[in-house]
Amino acid sequence: MHRDEIVYAIKMKDILSALSKRLGDKEALKLTEEEINLARDEVRAAIDHNLDVRDYIDMGLDAWDITRNL
Repeated sequence: MHRDEIVYAIKMKDILSALSKRLGDKEALKLTEEEINLARDEVRAAIDHNLDVRDYIDMGLDAWDITRNL
């Protein structure tokens, strides 16, 4: 265990996959680097503005507490 260990991450690969599903492979391949970078930036902004990790930590710890007491 390390205090700075990353527990969850979204990779650019995940964003590219979502773009491909949304647009279709053919259209996704036509995107410029600028368009892809903008998509990345918008995903980051959406996460920053909407994600309160405390709720997810609490849910995980609730499940952990139940599991360890079985």
